[in-house]
Amino acid sequence: MPTASTTHQRIRWAIISFILVASVFMTLAGIYALKISPTLYFESKVITLREDIAITQIDDLKIDETAFWKLPVFFTPTEERAWWFTQRQIDRVLKEKDQVVITFMDQRGVTWQIIADVRHLTLGEIVKRLGLVHLVWLIYLVSAITIFKRHPTTPGYISAFFLASSALYLTSLTPVVHRPIFMDYFWLSILIKVFFVASTGQISMVHFAMIFPKRKKVIEENGWIIWLFYCYSLGISLLYLLEFISLKTTLPLLVFWVIVMLSGLAHSMIKDPDIFMRKQMRMTFFALLLVSVYFVISMLVLWHIEENMLLNIALFSLILPFSLILSLDNQQLYQDRIAVEVNSRKEKERIHRELHDTVLNDLASIAIVTEGALRFIHQDPKLVNNRLFQIKEYTADSSRQLRNFLWVIDDRQSTWDDVVDSLRRLGYDLLNYQDISFEIEINGDHAQISSPSPAIKHAIFQIFREALINITKHSQAKHVLASITYGRNVVVIVISDDGVGFDINEVKDTSYGLLNIKNRVEEIHGELVVKSSRGQGSQIIVQFPLK
Repeated sequence: MPTASTTHQRIRWAIISFILVASVFMTLAGIYALKISPTLYFESKVITLREDIAITQIDDLKIDETAFWKLPVFFTPTEERAWWFTQRQIDRVLKEKDQVVITFMDQRGVTWQIIADVRHLTLGEIVKRLGLVHLVWLIYLVSAITIFKRHPTTPGYISAFFLASSALYLTSLTPVVHRPIFMDYFWLSILIKVFFVASTGQISMVHFAMIFPKRKKVIEENGWIIWLFYCYSLGISLLYLLEFISLKTTLPLLVFWVIVMLSGLAHSMIKDPDIFMRKQMRMTFFALLLVSVYFVISMLVLWHIEENMLLNIALFSLILPFSLILSLDNQQLYQDRIAVEVNSRKEKERIHRELHDTVLNDLASIAIVTEGALRFIHQDPKLVNNRLFQIKEYTADSSRQLRNFLWVIDDRQSTWDDVVDSLRRLGYDLLNYQDISFEIEINGDHAQISSPSPAIKHAIFQIFREALINITKHSQAKHVLASITYGRNVVVIVISDDGVGFDINEVKDTSYGLLNIKNRVEEIHGELVVKSSRGQGSQIIVQFPLK
């Protein structure tokens, strides 16, 4: 059954996939729209607009200069509706005839007419017009998928969402801006509406600025603010689709959100206590600053006949996907480094604790026993002999403990074969002198899993040791069988004996040995199962994951 996090990730992937599929569809739609749109030719050359020459009339249809703007960048819905009405009239005129009379006028007021052929662009001409921007679009798509797969975190998802919506924005806008003069009315309407909706998805960068590299305090205390961003995006899209607002109405709000985004990034760049994070934030901040300023300035300039503007924006904005990928990669590397340092510190603390609780205690006992032996060396030879035997046992046990620690921290013995050899020696040392036979079996292939860390090595050894000591003390077993099974990123250890067994409910909370095993298993985020019943032997099963 999928967990909540898995379900959440699937929903995220579904959203990204939907945007990517929509982007591919709009790419094909844009190419198709240019292919079927009426295009004016004169002497086998496509007629395009120039700054110093205006088209004032097509046959009997009089037209003002705003009709040839690439986008309806008006401040009022009334002006935009008039623009769309003109586009519909031009579309109807051009679709009804094979030739039309075009009237031109230059800046001095001189007019002249030509007879233009109404034809269609070839596929080669379309590719020439759209190819470079579509290459940028493809880079955005690949970057979105790359980020989503490599960084399954909220900042990673937001970055992927931003890049995917930017790809949809580019591919919808490109055929509109790069059309010669006209476009099929239906597809022009679809492409501009999709372009507008996709552009509102870029509000996700404000969300990104509020949580990267760490969540801002205002977001932690007021989580509803995040919903405000996307409610704005949805609301502004609906208002435009319902024709309550015009395209350029949103420009002041666009500037406002750019300021909010840059302020959030600047705050992280200045206030973050970690100097490394401040340095890596600079790259993201300046990349977004440059692209945002360039984009806002371009929006302030009316998109009259400037086709290169979109191409310049697309090429310039290529710094965004790469800067986002590098920022997320750097943060991940930094977090991994911090995790290694934390684990190293924990490992040192654990070794210090283990040495204190075992070897140092044994040395203290040796000192006490030695002092007692010296006191009675001439009075009670038998007592001295017992004390010397105790010293021997303490010394042997201390030597074993030190060997174990040296084995744990020895990088030259860090394979699963080394672990198995160590456990085999331990089993023979603890069981054979008590006439208990011991076998160890290996199942699966460890070549496909990661090598054991020092913490894993130590925990396995101590679990194994504690289980075998319990067997020697309580089980009256004649045979012990241990098995190690390697799965996919998981290891299962089973220790079975044929002893007298025990009632699990009676000893579950009182057995010091089982409690130690349980604690060791929890340290490596594993699972422990103990099976036993009176007269049926016992079995300890330990399963733990490998990262």
